[in-house]
Amino acid sequence: MINKKFFEYTVLFLLIILSYTVFLKAENISSYNQDNSSIKKLYETWHKAVESSNIDGYINSLDKNITLIPPGGPVISGAENYREFLGPVFESATYKIQDGEYDIEVIGDIAIVRSRQTVYLTFKDNANQIQSEGALQDNITTSDYLDILKRQEDGSWKCLVHTWQLVPNK
Repeated sequence: MINKKFFEYTVLFLLIILSYTVFLKAENISSYNQDNSSIKKLYETWHKAVESSNIDGYINSLDKNITLIPPGGPVISGAENYREFLGPVFESATYKIQDGEYDIEVIGDIAIVRSRQTVYLTFKDNANQIQSEGALQDNITTSDYLDILKRQEDGSWKCLVHTWQLVPNK
């Protein structure tokens, strides 16, 4: 009789553990999907800002402690320094971005995002270069981007570190 009760309680306990595990797994999947969706929305908004030469919109995609590490240019730290970098970038050219796939890995309040994007640059008013050191200079540039995003207090995502590596032309 004791063994039967023990067996019944053990089965009940295991069912509770299993149910809780399934619940946690479903919650993690939901959170993962929500983070991925929010991060992709961030890039959509960020790219719209680039394509419309909207410095405020661009800066709004960045954490206040942003670090820009452009290949061949100086490291830029802080949103206001990044704003200064963007002035000549948008004054000298317009941009179109062709997105690739995003590889997103969320680790708590940090996300690592890898992507390949092609940027089409058109110079304005007889300009032939961008005066910001480290800015893209070619009419067509394909790069592998690596961004580190940080979850903000309101739950949104913003870019904390932005860098890329140029993909050589074939």
